[in-house]
Amino acid sequence: MKKKILTLFAVSLLATGCATTYQEKSVEPAGFLGNYSMLKEGKSDQALLVYRNPELLTLCKKYDKVLIDPITIWVHDKSSVADVSVEDQQRLTNYLYQSVKEALSGDYQLVTRPGPGVMRVRGAITEADNSYVVLDVLTSIHPGTLAISGLKQLAFGSGTFVAQTAVEFSIEDSLTHQVLTSGVDKRVGGKSWTKKFNSWGKVEAAYDYWADKLKTRLAECKAGTLEL
Repeated sequence: MKKKILTLFAVSLLATGCATTYQEKSVEPAGFLGNYSMLKEGKSDQALLVYRNPELLTLCKKYDKVLIDPITIWVHDKSSVADVSVEDQQRLTNYLYQSVKEALSGDYQLVTRPGPGVMRVRGAITEADNSYVVLDVLTSIHPGTLAISGLKQLAFGSGTFVAQTAVEFSIEDSLTHQVLTSGVDKRVGGKSWTKKFNSWGKVEAAYDYWADKLKTRLAECKAGTLEL
């Protein structure tokens, strides 16, 4: 009976461990946003820490253009990104910038300077830790190691050998600098295959997730269906 229960538990871990990335349980602000007093703990399907302007549903309808600042690397005392090579830091910032650009280009005119009807997107990578590709693949395909990784995920929030990354973001009026929304979030690589067989594949998948989520949230805001 005990063996059956353990087997069922392992199967459940296999089922829950299939996401490409998942949200971490907590995140430490790095300083990029400066003032964190307005942020609060996010609800389900929101960033871990989030602020939304009380007038956001009205304000977001004013914008049909977007100015995307270059993504920066923001290093704090416990930041894993400090150990990332300059070349890989550049790779990650370029990837996140391009992902956000592609996500928003269908709904907004991309501009290079502030102006009326222009919202400004600022973002920083505050944590980035790649995975060991071979070890990650082994834990992904072997039920025993996946179960161990799943136990670690349940207990501590992240699995074995997986990548993780955190970002801080702010969306503002490009002229007045009024903050529309801002947040801090962190995601960790899950135990599924990605299309990119490289050590940064899960990190890049997290950036794609955030970019797509940004596109969706802005569309919901304009439609008046976004939950504040």
